[in-house]
Order: sequence, then structure tokens, then C-alpha cells
Amino acid sequence: MDQVPRVQSPLPRVCRRRFFFPFFLTPIMRLSFALILVFLSSLAAVCAWTKEDYEIFDLVSDLEAAEGKGTTFYSHLNVGPGATTQQITKAYRKKSLELHPDKNIGVKDIEKRFARLGVIAQILRSPEQRERYNFFYKNGVPRWRGTGYYYTRFRPTLFHTLLFLVLLTNLFHRLVLSLNYNKHLRRIAYFENAAKSAAGVLGPGGVGAQNEKIALNANMAQPGRRRKVKVPMVEGNESVGTLELIVSGNEVYLPHEGGTLTPISSLARPPSFAQTWFPSLLLSSARRLAANLPSNIQSSLPAILRSLDEESVIVESNSEEDDEEGFALDTPTLVRHTSRKVLQKSRNARSVSKDSPAVSELESDADFLERTSNGKKKKSGPGKASAMRKRKMALKK
Repeated sequence: MDQVPRVQSPLPRVCRRRFFFPFFLTPIMRLSFALILVFLSSLAAVCAWTKEDYEIFDLVSDLEAAEGKGTTFYSHLNVGPGATTQQITKAYRKKSLELHPDKNIGVKDIEKRFARLGVIAQILRSPEQRERYNFFYKNGVPRWRGTGYYYTRFRPTLFHTLLFLVLLTNLFHRLVLSLNYNKHLRRIAYFENAAKSAAGVLGPGGVGAQNEKIALNANMAQPGRRRKVKVPMVEGNESVGTLELIVSGNEVYLPHEGGTLTPISSLARPPSFAQTWFPSLLLSSARRLAANLPSNIQSSLPAILRSLDEESVIVESNSEEDDEEGFALDTPTLVRHTSRKVLQKSRNARSVSKDSPAVSELESDADFLERTSNGKKKKSGPGKASAMRKRKMALKK
């Protein structure tokens, strides 16, 4: 008999072997997979309800439907959870006389209620079934959800959802306030160091000391001195813009139009939850309501409910000028369109001594600003040299 030739698979033997899922696993992986299967099967066995559990669930559901919501096996028999078997038997006999069908002729569903009472008494007199019922009595009985008995999960209402969103957004707002506060502190430190360096009250190091604390020169930081300086908004880049500040002693102020000065160090407010949007909304609403109350009632309210006036510091200007070169650095304000040559000429006038003959030919900053602000430049009178030339020409004639 001829043997039928075997058709060899085009795939290698190793590949054919690895098509089976178990052969892919190493011994450790197989052991882990087996342990996972055992754990899942045991978990399913634990979580699955037994036949006795379903009987208890059905009894609890029917009992609450017939006797009222919240009725338990113990309350139906008028005994406590710690009652003994004898007490339960005695209570069952008493309750069975009340619900006996012969004494309640014509009462709807009296037979079902009487039969249910007997099943309840049987469960409570059995130690195993009573222990199982006590578990559901303490932890709650699952409810029927169409496909089975499930525990009722917490379903947040609209109020709980809004409360959660308010708390979450306030936490994020508080985090943003903290980040902005640290950023503002770094900016204020830069402006303070730059302003003091430009005013000449910083020691060696200036602004480029990388936010290090530099000791102030006590001789130069005299109280009562006020120096107006301009600080670049971005360090090392004046083309972006400048900020006009006033240095008085060891403090740096931000000037306002009304002559008031605000300490630049007070511009950064420490963050708190009272600054978040929801407490701020409540506080502003309370202040609006308090503003409509009589003055005698407003005075008795807490300080937080009263309107807070912004604190400002008024610094009196000192007319004295420093004789030392580079001490008083007043920043001139540009008026209209002035040429760079004229401005450079007016700046150079400061460095020329009063005894020099070139003083008469240069204009001071004050005269230049006064004439340019009026719109017309005053024509200067004849000098001494021109007067002498006119006299000589008159004598020759």
C-alpha cells in the first residue's frame, strides 16, 4: 500500500508552534497568568450572590412594599438585632396571631403576609442565615436594577456638582495667584535695584547682581532726597519702554498724577483664598449692601465689610540739589519734537563749569523746556562781543 506523502507546511516549525497562545509565555509569565485567573475566579465567587442571598433580597423588597419603606425583619417582629432565638420565637407567635388569615377575613394579601412572616422567623432562627442577614442589615441591602441586585451608587445632585466646581476653580485660582505673586516679587526686586542703581544709592554691583541683597550706602541714602529715574521695562532693553520711578531715601515709589506716591513694594499682595473669585464675589456683594446702611450701623460693622481706601504716601519734594556730579538724576520729559543735537547740547551744559566762557552760549534744561513749552523760542539778546564790534564801527565812522 502506497503511503500518502505528507504535505509540509511552508512555515517553520517554530512559527507553527508559536501560533498557540500558551507557547508564547515564559514559565514566569505562565505562573503569573495562572495566579491572575485564580484570583479572578475567586473574586467572582466572592462577589456572586448565593441563593440564600437572593431569597433575603426578595423578602426585604416584598416586606418594604407591603409593610412600609424601611421595615426590617427585626422591626416586623418588634424585636431588636440582639434578640435571642427564644425571644424571636415568642415574638413570631404573637405576630402570627395578629396576621392569621382566620382572624383577618377579607383583608387583601393576608395569606402572603402570613407566609412571609413564617419565612422571616425561619431565617432569624437559623444561625447561618441570620448572620448573612445581619451583614446586609448593617451594610445595606442591594436594590433590583433590572438585570440584578446592585448597591445604589452615589449620584451627585446639581448642588453637589456646582459645589465641586466652585471648590476646584478656587483651588486653581489660588495656585495662579501664588505663581503671579512670585513673579511680581521678582519684577519688583528688579525695579527697586534698577531705580536705586540709577539714582546712585546702591553699592557696587548695581542691577546686575542677580537679585542679591546689596547694602545701601548710608551717606548717600539721605532722607528727604527725591530722585526721579527711568527704568527699562525689560532688563537691558530700553527700546521696549521705560517706567518712571522716584527714589526717596531707601524706598522706591510709583508716582501718580495727583502728586501721590505708592511704594512699589506694596504693589504685590500676598495670595490668599479671600482673593479667589468666589469669596471676592461674596465680599464685594456684602460691601455693596453695607454701603447702603446708615452711617451709625456702618461704623459698627467689621472692618472687612467697610470700603477700604487705597493707601498712598505723599512725599514732599525737596528743592535742594546735590552738588556732587551724578547724584541728582532728574529725568527730563520730552516736549514736542526736539532734535537730538539740541538735547545733547543741553545735557553737555551740566558738565561745563560756571567760569567757562561757553556757559553763555549754552542753554540750561530749564530755559530750554520753558521756551519749548510756550511754542516759540525766545531770541537771545546781543552779546558783549557784538556790542564791542558795533562801538568800534561807530568810532571808525
